Amino acid sequence: MGMLVCGCSNSLWSKWQDMQCVSNCDALDPSKRRNFEQPVWQTATMFLGETFCLIAFSFLNSRLNPFKMVAKRRRAAAFAAKPNYDDSGVSLQHEPLLGNDDDDVEHGDAHLKPDGVAAAAGAAPERIDWRKALLFWTPAVCDILGTTCMNIGLFFVPVSIYQMLRGALVLWVGVFSVVFLKRDLTRAQWVALVVCMFGVGVVGSSSLIGNDKGPEAASEDAGVSPLVGVALVLVAQIFTASQFVIEERIMEHHTVEPLLAAGYEGVFGLLTTMVGLFAISYFYGARAGPYFDVKQGWHEIIDHPKVWSSSIVIAFSIACFNLCGLAVTRSVSATARSTIDSCRVIGIWAVSLFLGWESFKVLQVVGFAFLCYGTFTYNGITSFPHWTGLHRDALPAGSPPVSPPFRALSGHGAHADDDDVEPIDHYYDQQQQQQRQYRVGEQAPLLPKRAAAE
Repeated sequence: MGMLVCGCSNSLWSKWQDMQCVSNCDALDPSKRRNFEQPVWQTATMFLGETFCLIAFSFLNSRLNPFKMVAKRRRAAAFAAKPNYDDSGVSLQHEPLLGNDDDDVEHGDAHLKPDGVAAAAGAAPERIDWRKALLFWTPAVCDILGTTCMNIGLFFVPVSIYQMLRGALVLWVGVFSVVFLKRDLTRAQWVALVVCMFGVGVVGSSSLIGNDKGPEAASEDAGVSPLVGVALVLVAQIFTASQFVIEERIMEHHTVEPLLAAGYEGVFGLLTTMVGLFAISYFYGARAGPYFDVKQGWHEIIDHPKVWSSSIVIAFSIACFNLCGLAVTRSVSATARSTIDSCRVIGIWAVSLFLGWESFKVLQVVGFAFLCYGTFTYNGITSFPHWTGLHRDALPAGSPPVSPPFRALSGHGAHADDDDVEPIDHYYDQQQQQQRQYRVGEQAPLLPKRAAAE
């Protein structure tokens, strides 16, 4: 919920900032007025917000914190529980990992080695040196490229098309998760991605047919085709999906607090953005265009209270958004984070209608329905009808499930009887518990499947 609310706030405040006039504001002809169009400075503002996460992290881990969060995390990890299953796969009880003095803790079929107990006891976040911190420079660069492309593309396309095109993010994350993270998507998940893309296309088409660009249309460059903006937004989703997958890969091998990870990306991103901006402005000057003019962008910000005040709000909103987003990636997966991020368009569209930025269209509602159904089906919240043959779609044998899994098989073949299927919630709890039990820096192996009932 926090990621959704903060995400909506980010986009709405950014669009409101783009609509602020900074030059020739008294002109009677709206086409002669120039609004705030500084995508690189907006990217820098985003990373400034992420650096605030370092301040929050330092406070929570200092003596000034009355709640002693570090101690609480240690106790929570030490008393983590592993579910015990009977022959029917029903969870019977939860036993504390540190509640037995024996060398091995054994409950029925559940057998936990001493190193697992020790790992759980010392499950506090690892200390990150500068070499490991540099790992977050790569996702920061992806974030720079993606955010800047989207900010520029937003100048040339209506806000509704911009938001719907961002719904393509879940497709790229799903594909990259299969290619780079060696995940396996079920047939139902692939079909769900197609449904998502169909929904995105329907909503985007409704905006194109109506040619509703909203109040920001006056600031758009008539000499630039809207297709350029569409292409920029679509390319940006590739960079953003790469960022999500790289972050998940880092989280699999290192125990890093989401606040600290967001802070690292903020510092690296802010440094890279400002160095690149000053370098382009120095070597190319006015030839670099208004988007890379340091002096012009700086004066447009500080000389207009609405611009700099909204920048402060955006920075704080970005800090909360990245905290929630990285926490989702850590506890669930990059695919789940991307689908939540794509659902922001629903709230943004509703607020845009309320503010009069867009007009209501029935076709757009139909597209939203397809988009929501596709994302919910992809994440296992709902399922396709029985007649489609995708209602109980199975993961390929021996492959790690994409969280949350549709079903867990016994490991013998691509299909199994219903009595061989473990409860989804129990399997997911096992997956999360096992990730905590393994030592820092090691990737937990695939969870063992129950033997098929004889």
